[in-house]
Amino acid sequence: MDRIRRALYFPYMKTIVACRMMVTTFFLFLCSATFSIGNENIHHAGTGGRNVVKTGNPGEASVRTRSIVIIGASYARGWTGFSPRNSKILNKGVNGEQSFEMLARFRKDVVDEHPDVVIIWGFINDIFRSSREKIDPTLERTRGSIVEMVDLARANGIKPVIATEVTIRGRSGIKEAIATWIGRLKGAESYQDYVNRHVLDTNQWIREYAREKGIALLDLQPLLADGEGRRKKEYAKNDGSHLSEAAYTRLSRYAEAYISQ
Repeated sequence: MDRIRRALYFPYMKTIVACRMMVTTFFLFLCSATFSIGNENIHHAGTGGRNVVKTGNPGEASVRTRSIVIIGASYARGWTGFSPRNSKILNKGVNGEQSFEMLARFRKDVVDEHPDVVIIWGFINDIFRSSREKIDPTLERTRGSIVEMVDLARANGIKPVIATEVTIRGRSGIKEAIATWIGRLKGAESYQDYVNRHVLDTNQWIREYAREKGIALLDLQPLLADGEGRRKKEYAKNDGSHLSEAAYTRLSRYAEAYISQ
């Protein structure tokens, strides 16, 4: 009797085990297929600061538009032709502002916009508005304002990019040219050279600060300058300060290539 039972029992158990294995395999296959369909094989990959969404189909990929805020004064305000690829530009330049005023509105005009990148450009008005007697504490405040803006950006997940300031040239006109020439003969420092000296000194601090802290730098000043550091004539309007269309074209070509890397 025991032999008969064993003869019937073992084939029966083998059949049950085989059926269970088939059911388990089918269930795993079904789950795998459902997951694949539900997610459409989507995965994300970073490509040089851009987010690419791939659908799993060859050749099909979309690049997420990156948002960039430019904060500064009139030079920044006039930079309307700046358009790096895959980027949306929000220009927050305000005519006549100093760097501490940029800092005062940084949270509202930059942080609250939730951009990916902020370009911080402009301290020329700090020099224009300061007396010569107070220029040292003025530029100390300038440096502090730049540091605070960088810290605010980083604390809120925004990549800061600092731009060096551009120098100026003398006003276009015979009277201005003669006055500058006479002043140099007398050994006097012209207003143009006084401004440029402080621009160049502060720019050097910006370069060193950016290198030390690992901050991206747009070194704009050398692009528009002659061999003596003054603004080239073709890159200035008649007032010697504001930028010509040729200047903005030059800056855009450089910055777009840099930002798009």
